[in-house]
Amino acid sequence: MPIQGGKMFNNIHKYFLLSVILGFFTAAVAANLDNTAAAVNTGVAKLFCPQVEALNKQKEFWVTQDNKWKNYTPSTATKVTSFLGAQWSGIKIGKIICLYQTNEAVGFPLAVEQMSSQAILEPSGGGWSALTGNRRFCKSASIADCYFFAETQRDNTNIYKDIEYNPKAAL
Repeated sequence: MPIQGGKMFNNIHKYFLLSVILGFFTAAVAANLDNTAAAVNTGVAKLFCPQVEALNKQKEFWVTQDNKWKNYTPSTATKVTSFLGAQWSGIKIGKIICLYQTNEAVGFPLAVEQMSSQAILEPSGGGWSALTGNRRFCKSASIADCYFFAETQRDNTNIYKDIEYNPKAAL
């Protein structure tokens, strides 16, 4: 009889070990979900490049009506004709550049950037390419394919609370 009890203990031990391994595996998979799923679960809204119609020329630069986006290279173009795609650059967080075709016969695409230095999470899903040299590209004529998410702002009202020692939390 003791042998059977030992087998039962071994089986329970195996099931326990299996559930621990599955728990770690599940946690690892959940930790490696792409930014899109993480952002959706936290309620962060999708962000997009400006619509073509939202770009207006002010002197030799193109800006959005709300002054949130601007190109920083002087342009002789008189019209923005279409959206070409977007480029993200960074390591986990970075910047977005939106690219547009203009009516200029020769020249580079119009590169429009955010005027504020908003940190953008590494995009994935939609029309975004795989990471290549700390860059991702979204080559699409549809602005909806090139969505992205901003890093959530932390509450910095009391920065000393973040570094406060809590001996109970250390256990």
